[in-house]
Amino acid sequence: MSFRAGKQPAQSEVEAARWDRRLAELAAHRAAGNDWPLHKKAATEQARILGVWLHSQRISHRPGTLNPAKEAQLDARLPGWREGRSRSGGRRTVSPAAGH
Repeated sequence: MSFRAGKQPAQSEVEAARWDRRLAELAAHRAAGNDWPLHKKAATEQARILGVWLHSQRISHRPGTLNPAKEAQLDARLPGWREGRSRSGGRRTVSPAAGH
């Protein structure tokens, strides 16, 4: 990112730099063998920050409002980012055959 000499960076430049930094941080987090970070109940503050960031990307993606260039970067650097963790557990249902 290039800032104008002697001037504060524009808000859009700051936000773009933050987005790029979060993408790199999340890629490093996953490369270190960590699962997708949670946006609630995260183990660390850094994991929570990454979880909130990822959650916001997923929220923007669902209605199609995520910038296509950002989506392409996420797809390239973080395969499976849309799906996240595999679901395990959840509600248990008793099958009718079980007689309960």
